[in-house]
Amino acid sequence: MHKKLLFIFLSIVGLFVFNVSTFAQTANTDSIPPKPVADLKAEKVTMSAKIAVSGQELPLSIVSETKEENGNWSVTDTVQTPQGEITETTIVEKGTLFLKKRTINQAGTIIEFEVKNGKAVGTSGGKPFSVDLGGELFADGAGTFNVIATLPLAEGFSTTVRNFDVDKQVVEMRNIKVVGTEKVTVAAGTFDTFKVESVSANNPADKTIAWISKDRVFVKLESVLVNLGGAMLTAERQ
Repeated sequence: MHKKLLFIFLSIVGLFVFNVSTFAQTANTDSIPPKPVADLKAEKVTMSAKIAVSGQELPLSIVSETKEENGNWSVTDTVQTPQGEITETTIVEKGTLFLKKRTINQAGTIIEFEVKNGKAVGTSGGKPFSVDLGGELFADGAGTFNVIATLPLAEGFSTTVRNFDVDKQVVEMRNIKVVGTEKVTVAAGTFDTFKVESVSANNPADKTIAWISKDRVFVKLESVLVNLGGAMLTAERQ
């Protein structure tokens, strides 16, 4: 059960907090993928998290680091669990923040793919796959909500992004919407935030809510894990 919990955890969120530097404050919220108005910034951050299911809680500690690598951004998340360490790395293109490569290593089981000629090409547990994507991947894997924080968030903002489900090996569209504003207090302090909802276009029950500060810091997250009967994942900036 714990291994399944952790795989789903890494498959649906990037719990990784990076400040961003501002570009021009304009964007087309109807485009897929959307256009960032900011970029990521190199930083290392810790978050605490837990998965609550069937009256039990699985504690997690996440250290996330972003850095420049060969002209792109590299985001690496290291998750400490009672059962050991899990790592995930995504490579995203500077400026556009399109996903170029994603690698997950869980107890020696590796899932890895690159985006090549409109396809996700890689291996899962040593088995090759190649899947047509139909467009660029955005806000997917490690750093998901840091990428969303680069969008021109404001009350009424909405857009749609394309993700790749590494478990099912299918494309998933997600609807992103600012549903309100809220003052949030976590261990790292108190923040004035936008409350941002991310919902699967195919399954409205697959929903994540993130609190992103108005100066573009990912602060807090709550996510429903539909594959675990509605288990709840929470994470907060430390």
